[in-house]
Amino acid sequence: MNLQEFVLNYKDDVVKSIQESVRIKSVQEAPLEGMPFGEGPAKALEHMLDLGKKLGFEVENFDNYAGHIDFGVGSDEEMIGILGHVDVVPEGKGWDHPPYEAKIVDGKMYGRGVLDDKGPTIAALYALKAIKDSGVKLNRKVRVIVGANEETGWGCMNHYFGKLNMPQPAMAFTPDSSFPVTYAEKGILHLMLSQEYQEELNFSIKGGVAFNSVPDSAIGLFPLSMKDEIFLNLEKYNEGKDFKIVATEKDEKIEIVSLGKASHGARPANGYNAISALFSFLSTLKIEDEKLKNLVEFFNEYIKMEYSGERLGINFEDEPSGVLTLTIGKIECEGKNVMFGFDIRYPVTFTKEQVIDQVEKRAKTKNLNVTVRSAKNPLYVPKDSFLVTTLMDIYKDITGDVDAEPVSIGGGTYARAVTNGVAFGALLKDQEDNMHQKNEYLELDKLDTWLKIYVQAIYDLAK
Repeated sequence: MNLQEFVLNYKDDVVKSIQESVRIKSVQEAPLEGMPFGEGPAKALEHMLDLGKKLGFEVENFDNYAGHIDFGVGSDEEMIGILGHVDVVPEGKGWDHPPYEAKIVDGKMYGRGVLDDKGPTIAALYALKAIKDSGVKLNRKVRVIVGANEETGWGCMNHYFGKLNMPQPAMAFTPDSSFPVTYAEKGILHLMLSQEYQEELNFSIKGGVAFNSVPDSAIGLFPLSMKDEIFLNLEKYNEGKDFKIVATEKDEKIEIVSLGKASHGARPANGYNAISALFSFLSTLKIEDEKLKNLVEFFNEYIKMEYSGERLGINFEDEPSGVLTLTIGKIECEGKNVMFGFDIRYPVTFTKEQVIDQVEKRAKTKNLNVTVRSAKNPLYVPKDSFLVTTLMDIYKDITGDVDAEPVSIGGGTYARAVTNGVAFGALLKDQEDNMHQKNEYLELDKLDTWLKIYVQAIYDLAK
């Protein structure tokens, strides 16, 4: 039987199932009883596991942190793992189509999660269904492991592999990046810089929705005493810039709105950081408020608009994975507290301690405290390993991209949650990468290639 042709029979079902999943808003919220990441992620996980059950697989839910879907026989030590997640980053603003309707327009399905990662996970699940229905024999068990907290902390995998000590697969891939094979992933640090004052701030600044997304807007409220200085510098600052700063008088304050372009935190060069831009403008002003002045000086000395970390002394680089990237993803200055969050992707041959040490040195100069919100160690699987070479051969054969080479990324995928895993798709070279951005969309004709690749990958690894 030709599995690559057989799996295409399921395409309409794949489309329907992706739509059902996307219509569940699964952004992390405050925990509820039995729902550690809120109602949305729990419902999305339940949907995925119910789908697995309807397709004829054995499923199990682990406290709404994570679940798995099993097919085949064989020892856990030899099983093949496929890891995906059902949670999504916040939708943000400016969508042309509602982010949770999964509307199809001109052959494209629009919705948060169609690429990251509901769509690819469902495609891989149906590829497994095709193998099951085909009757071909596999010698290894295949387990689809589904998490509900990938975007905001990995509490799902910490629970599944950590607290519950579930067995590690012998080999695994996650369809949560791009093709071809991702053999190296940079280390990921989320650092929070903060300060608590005894008196209320005379200003407020808010921007960003998550540490790992380049913010497309930031809003500040400042005293009327700054009005003349702000408007005097505004026109000159905006000159020649695609993304503008807008200032208006509002409720006896001056409101400044900074606009930018969202992007995944792993690819800050693809966006335009509205928080950094706001501070870039503030640095052109004469500021008398000492608290605000301290923050502006910190940004001006150590951040500016760069994303290399050079001013912080962390512009590390190596051959396997390239350069470090830095994103200021979130800021909250309100009441008596100042907080802003860094997303840092550092090369695989460096350590998180090297990064933290340099950031702490600079933060201390402005009396800012550094807290590690989360840390994920780098991933590195040799290019000549069986896992990488097998998946690379499949990709080349199906796409015709015979000159492709394995890649390294700044993104963090579930591949690093296992001892022998890589990211494998699902974004093809001719697909627009708008993960974590407005108007995230999936071209439905790409599903043909996704399905062919994943059915062959599962078969070749598990036969």
